[in-house]
Amino acid sequence: MEKEKALPLPALVATAVGVVVVQSTMITMLNGAGIGRFNFLVAIGVSALLALTYVLSFAELALMLPRSGSVSAYTQAALGPGLAIVATLSGYVAVALLGIPAELILVDTLLAQVAPGLVAALPYPSLVLLLLFCLLNLRGIDLFARIQSALVAIMFGGLFIIGIAGLTGGGAAANAAPAAFDASLALSLVALAFWGLVGLEFVCPMIADARDPSRNLPRAMLVGLVLIVAVYCVFCLAGIAMLPADKLTAATPHVDLALSIFGPAAKTAFAVLAILGSATLLNTVLASVSRMIQGMAQSGQLPAWLGRENARGAPAWALVAFAAAIAAVRTPLGMDASAILTLTVAAAGCWLVAYIIVHLDHIVLRLRLPQRARPFRSPFFPLPQALGILGMGYVFLNIAPAPELAEPIYRNVAIMLGATLAYSLAWTLLVRRRNPFRPDLAGALSENDSR
Repeated sequence: MEKEKALPLPALVATAVGVVVVQSTMITMLNGAGIGRFNFLVAIGVSALLALTYVLSFAELALMLPRSGSVSAYTQAALGPGLAIVATLSGYVAVALLGIPAELILVDTLLAQVAPGLVAALPYPSLVLLLLFCLLNLRGIDLFARIQSALVAIMFGGLFIIGIAGLTGGGAAANAAPAAFDASLALSLVALAFWGLVGLEFVCPMIADARDPSRNLPRAMLVGLVLIVAVYCVFCLAGIAMLPADKLTAATPHVDLALSIFGPAAKTAFAVLAILGSATLLNTVLASVSRMIQGMAQSGQLPAWLGRENARGAPAWALVAFAAAIAAVRTPLGMDASAILTLTVAAAGCWLVAYIIVHLDHIVLRLRLPQRARPFRSPFFPLPQALGILGMGYVFLNIAPAPELAEPIYRNVAIMLGATLAYSLAWTLLVRRRNPFRPDLAGALSENDSR
């Protein structure tokens, strides 16, 4: 019997934006506003156009090949299982294993400021948060939908309130002369702004549980993109109005902004809001990436036991293994996130590589399967995909936040891509005994058509 479709449009939108309404992204966006001031808003606009290209490619592919494996399914059909494994493991699993521990460190650091007794009694309370959302996701998609919609509504409401209050508060920095438009400065900040607009495709692995996916999946990503651009433009404008540049480029500008608007009494309330943002990230990534892992296992790209579901339809083994891996990375890092800065940015570089691969998937499958039913078609093909590939390449080449970090970042990108490529070759050649670069178009179509 077909599973009941439990995710309406609001829950899908909440899933699409769940990885960006978080502390680390707030900090990144305010840092960009401190560096470029109003030029950073131009960078956000350029980044939004770049994000639109990957939204269009994912929307078409997800509805043409509606598999929970998402990137792995599209790439196996277009470019072969070898690149499918590389795209998913390096672009999503590695990103999560490096990015989420950094977010958890921010949670523990914030709790140490507002509840030092809790941190003294329990050194890493963020691991309790991780365990909680792992258990909640094991309860199935219905509970996920309710929690995700509530968390995202609170986060967007909180960020808009902070932004509007800051714009109407008349802070000391508001009278500073606005920076003159500088095209080169704005373009140099596109890479930084783009990190606030990634991850909308996290809704694609939820397609099997979506109501009316042909209409709601593209809408969820497009609405999510508009909401993200709007909330962060208002948030950055508030930062420019209320804080000087040195505060905006500090380690915790989001906390400084809230305190400058509402005073010291708001510290605890903002800490709760920030931790809810981290909870939104956890809920989204645990649900989506575990389903990517499940899809890879069902396609023979990972051990089969990772594809099993529990009685509630949750990818139980993939979910537990993924959460345990996050905890294993988080625990030895202590309270210092600086140790994984270059790894986190390098993981983001691998994310860009995954986006480029998806654009290539889209082009290949549009040319090879011109008659395949497509409930959504990317307009102006192949212009968005070509612009997306060029734009992602530009962002990748300008990924280092400081020149001295470029060498370790690109070295770590090479290590992660090399490791996942080595695994993919070993798995496909020695275990599966298949050509890793031969597209499995027939297999992908038969699996999707049988669902």
